[in-house]
Amino acid sequence: MQRGFDLTMSKNELVIRLCEPNDTPQIVPMIQAQVAASGRAAPDPDALNDLVHALLISQFSDFLLADMNGRTVGVLQINYRLSTWEVAPYAVIEDFYLVAEARGKGVGTRMLDYACARAEGRGSRFIQAAVRPSDQAARRLYEAFGFTTTQQSLWRSDLPLGCGVAFDQPEANNTETRVES
Repeated sequence: MQRGFDLTMSKNELVIRLCEPNDTPQIVPMIQAQVAASGRAAPDPDALNDLVHALLISQFSDFLLADMNGRTVGVLQINYRLSTWEVAPYAVIEDFYLVAEARGKGVGTRMLDYACARAEGRGSRFIQAAVRPSDQAARRLYEAFGFTTTQQSLWRSDLPLGCGVAFDQPEANNTETRVES
């Protein structure tokens, strides 16, 4: 990992910064672009704005922005969690996106370096990220930072699943037992 890097890249001034809640308007379009680039419909900007703002206030997430010559060119979200298996805090990288013209210029390397240092500074014991198998550039970047693949794969199911039991509504399924004395 690079520490103490120079933020000047040839003629381009690169600034990577930790976001505050008032940075939400710069974060939202970057996440929308990332989602759209994945082939999915971009989320509603107002709903995404509310969610990002809430995440920034919660302290359970950090967002980083990369600005080059005054233009936002990258975003990275760090979520903080607690592991029951490791009995330790850890970090998860999500929403890591660079605009096309920023790729291959060291911006991602600098953002990931900042993210790892930030997670370590917040007490995380390890950091993880989900990477699509086809994203060779991302795989090379993570490998350069010592990330390795795990035995787990990420699975997903949209909710509701259509289960027949409303677990959180005892009166609806009579799962409560009353004992009268």
